[in-house]
Amino acid sequence: MTTEIAETMDTLNMNQWQMMRQQAEVLVKSGFLPIAINTPEKALAIMQKGRELKIPPMEALSSINIIQGKPSVSPQLMLALARRTGQLEDLQMEVSEKAAKVIIKRKGQSPYTTTFGIKEATDLQLIKKDNYIKQPGIMFQWRALAQNLRVTFPDAIAGLYLVEEMTGGEETVTTRGPVQMPKAIETKIEEEAPK
Repeated sequence: MTTEIAETMDTLNMNQWQMMRQQAEVLVKSGFLPIAINTPEKALAIMQKGRELKIPPMEALSSINIIQGKPSVSPQLMLALARRTGQLEDLQMEVSEKAAKVIIKRKGQSPYTTTFGIKEATDLQLIKKDNYIKQPGIMFQWRALAQNLRVTFPDAIAGLYLVEEMTGGEETVTTRGPVQMPKAIETKIEEEAPK
């Protein structure tokens, strides 16, 4: 993984960097980006992370959230990154209102199993959060999947976390719609939003 990132950085010459910078400036001025991406530097940072993950700039800007300084994504994007490697041999999910079990088999490796359910959600003080009350199976499924992918496809996931994992389960509305986010981050976004 480190070699791939280094190779990506090596291939980014000054002309490409300048082009990305100009794109970032235009996109910020366009008003098409989420409110929190309000400077070319923020847009450029997300575009660069997207480049490292081989995600086109507009997809990166709409799919990657920066929470507490860490890139966070949807579980669907995590799974897409793993599938894109061509190494995902088998994926099984067993989901109920009590727990989810995810089994992933990567080519050349033994199947790996993760579970996430009522016990784990309770231990993390998530079980009484709105999404866990309304759709526990789905929440359990995505958490179990993310945990599994970090072990089976660390090269594809590149240290990414789910938005839900980084937000501590507090519900609020951000520039990208309803997600869960700590109050400190909510305040920072409100302070940064154009008046």
